[in-house]
Order: sequence, then C-alpha cells, then structure tokens
Amino acid sequence: MNKKLVEKEICPRCGNKFDCGKSGKCWCFEIDVPPLVLDEINKEFDSCLCLECLKTLAKSGK
Repeated sequence: MNKKLVEKEICPRCGNKFDCGKSGKCWCFEIDVPPLVLDEINKEFDSCLCLECLKTLAKSGK
C-alpha cells in the first residue's frame, strides 16, 4: 500500500488551498507556536492551517 505523502488541503481559517506534507516534514514542526496558541488552534480548527495562517497566529500569541 502506497500512502500519499503530500495531500491537497484547504485552510479552514482563510480558505486558501495548500499542499500538506504528511511525511513529518511539515511546517507545523518548523514554526514555533506557543503552547496556548496551539491549544486554541486545536480547539477551533479540525484540520491543518496553511503556512501563512500558522505564522500569523504564532506571532499573535493569542
């Protein structure tokens, strides 16, 4: 069985399309998101965010 390592996603925050890397080399692991922000993201959204939204929320600190 061949699993897809990159899948097309739609950001639930902004609606933009992006490629989500399922291989563990995703920007989710490269962007420093404060724990409280990460908790809020997990509560509000059911799927991955695009890079720009993740960066914006990480910088906002809320």
